[in-house]
Amino acid sequence: MRILAPLIQKLMARRRVIVERNLELCFPDWSEAKRADIEREHFVQLAEAVAETAFCWCHRRKLEDRHGEVVGLEHLKAAGSEGQGVLLVTGHTTCLELGARLFAERVRARGVYRALRNPVLNRFQNQGRGRYSPGMIERRKLKTMVRHLRAGEVVWYAPDQDFGPERSEFVPFFGVSTATTRGMLDLARLGRACVIPMYPSKDPDSGRVTVHILPALENVPSDDPMADLSQYNRFLEQQIQSQPAQYWWLHRRFKSAPEGDAPRYS
Repeated sequence: MRILAPLIQKLMARRRVIVERNLELCFPDWSEAKRADIEREHFVQLAEAVAETAFCWCHRRKLEDRHGEVVGLEHLKAAGSEGQGVLLVTGHTTCLELGARLFAERVRARGVYRALRNPVLNRFQNQGRGRYSPGMIERRKLKTMVRHLRAGEVVWYAPDQDFGPERSEFVPFFGVSTATTRGMLDLARLGRACVIPMYPSKDPDSGRVTVHILPALENVPSDDPMADLSQYNRFLEQQIQSQPAQYWWLHRRFKSAPEGDAPRYS
């Protein structure tokens, strides 16, 4: 699939502009040449993600060690020993589907997802993920998420999207005041769950994915949503910096701006 990356980059002209702008906002100190290199590698990772996603949805056997590993499971065991549910928070990466399968083959977990507009593709997605997950939860079904968390289960959630200022707080993300959804905090509070970060990254040479599970976010949720969401964004920044080309830069992550600020995208 890597050979298709230049074609994908050319065809996705609108998204390419978004990738360029996101990298410019997040890494203003980088040279244009460095950002261009990361952009090219990003589309290589996207091309590989297509193949990885199809593989994950169709593969019937357990993944072999050559596909990857999960590190940090002791942080989940610590929460489980107290019978507490876990809200597993992550970010959108190009290797997320493979990372999610590696994780779900070791830990029973339910994922929160957005239904696809195409019903055939949406059914294929859910059936494929059903091979390694006890069930997916459509992102609008808050009560379902809360019920599973209160039952002591693990619910996987990626809140790094712009859902508008009404549902968010503006907190720094790579130095940019970014609309960051309060949904993570609402879920944790209502579900009486601890919040544990998880992030998959792929070795660009071997293609092997490592799913990193980190210690629970400290004192989240608290009475200070700005501090809580800033802690989540710092976790994302640290992980992204290790493999910047693998973050999902196609999102208009900065489409909402604080009142009085100029639009971030033309």
